[in-house]
Amino acid sequence: MNKDGFTLMELMMVVAILAIVSVLGISALQTSASAMITASAKSAVQDNLRDSLAAMKAELQLASKTPDDSLLPPLNAVTVNANPAAKCPTEIVFQTPADGTGLRWSNAIRFRYYTEDTNGNGLLDSNEDTDADGTLSRRILRLEDVNGDGDTSDNGERSTVAGANNLSNVVFAINNNTVTVTLTSQKFQGDDKTHPITATVSTDIYLQN
Repeated sequence: MNKDGFTLMELMMVVAILAIVSVLGISALQTSASAMITASAKSAVQDNLRDSLAAMKAELQLASKTPDDSLLPPLNAVTVNANPAAKCPTEIVFQTPADGTGLRWSNAIRFRYYTEDTNGNGLLDSNEDTDADGTLSRRILRLEDVNGDGDTSDNGERSTVAGANNLSNVVFAINNNTVTVTLTSQKFQGDDKTHPITATVSTDIYLQN
């Protein structure tokens, strides 16, 4: 008499197939989730860069193209300086109108790139945390001697542009009446310290004055 049913071999084959399908499904889900996390992180990095550019553009477009020593304070044309201070590879210096007459201008405003990443690996290594804030500082500082006392250490004279703190490279360039600002951000995602998320954004700013 024949009895319907599965042999042990058939059951083992079914279990093996289900196991393979499950592994493939989990792997696909993990890959998809990882891709979504990476895309989200890169979008956040790019948004951060665009916010930084927008903040700088709002002031830089008002900078003067030509100097005028007859004014008080004297008006200087926008300039780019290399290595203006320790751990600061570059800065752009400019002045903006203090009123609508064109006769009064601000004291010098500086967008200064400050980075503690001495070896360029994007990680906080020993002896790099010079400001003792527990993070790898890589940001653009806005400096302005508002009260004219010769430094920018007073309240309101120093701030981080748009809060960005993961800038791996900053380039300021002047070409006739245009300032080009290029920012690169490098940020590690989670525990992965070998494949940083990198984004670069650039904009041309026309000088109106």
